[in-house]
Amino acid sequence: MPLKDIILWCLIIACGMITVYLCFISLVSIWIGIAHSNQPGWWIPVLTGTCFFIAVFFAFLRTALYISSHIKKKDIIIS
Repeated sequence: MPLKDIILWCLIIACGMITVYLCFISLVSIWIGIAHSNQPGWWIPVLTGTCFFIAVFFAFLRTALYISSHIKKKDIIIS
């Protein structure tokens, strides 16, 4: 089943690339909030960016662990 393993590793890499992109967006939101700390409501982009960063990172870890468990699992029926 090496083809299955390669496809699953490519899926983990693709999820990682999407995660990096979304984390970059959340870090930009945090940076904009901190850069405008002299304005009222500056904490809203900081809070939103932080929560989004944590949620995306947690979702990636759960997805990667789920996929890697399928990589390690051997099929019961051998064709």
